[in-house]
Amino acid sequence: MGRARNARSLKRRGSIREPYDLVLIVCEGEKTEPNYFSAMVRDLRLSSANVVVTGEGGSAPQSVVAYAIERFKANPSYDAVFCVFDKDGHPRYEEARQIIRDHRLRRYENGIAAGNARFEAIPSVPCFEFWLLLHARFTTAPMRRCSAVLKAMKSESIFKSYFKGSPEIYEQTKSLIGVALVNADRANSEAADVQADDPTTLVPILVRYLRGLGK
Repeated sequence: MGRARNARSLKRRGSIREPYDLVLIVCEGEKTEPNYFSAMVRDLRLSSANVVVTGEGGSAPQSVVAYAIERFKANPSYDAVFCVFDKDGHPRYEEARQIIRDHRLRRYENGIAAGNARFEAIPSVPCFEFWLLLHARFTTAPMRRCSAVLKAMKSESIFKSYFKGSPEIYEQTKSLIGVALVNADRANSEAADVQADDPTTLVPILVRYLRGLGK
């Protein structure tokens, strides 16, 4: 009940809604991912009335998905809902992804049915930091857990001062997003060729979507 009230409150706050998609981004992390995407939204000059980023989804993929569905029910006018989470040893990771594949978010505008919202998982294997690492270098070395990614990041000068929840990480890496997109596409393609997922990231899907919103 409290979450539903929060959703309605957030809907009322913020900037004037612009004539592009209304988007909800629910993140597993409370700081790192919300900080990153909130900074991207500001940098792209997207309206906070259109793009809502929250880290209130809990610390596991299935809780992120459940919270996203609950928030959508409180405001079924969202055009797109993205769930950002890590694999990183979560036992119900595949279950969370399957729920998204099977679930339909039925949109309503002013009480009138308006088709289905886009509902998409944005997972990273093993964790979101793999997306960040790709700004500095390409790698397909299996990492299994996020601790291995963090260790690899420390060897790159751009991440010497990185810490979980860093509020500056988007600003520090945004000039290299083009590099990261190329590296991520290549890593994902090579993983698909051998039917593996470690390491991979679907963050480029959301990055490209946000970059195209205001155009």
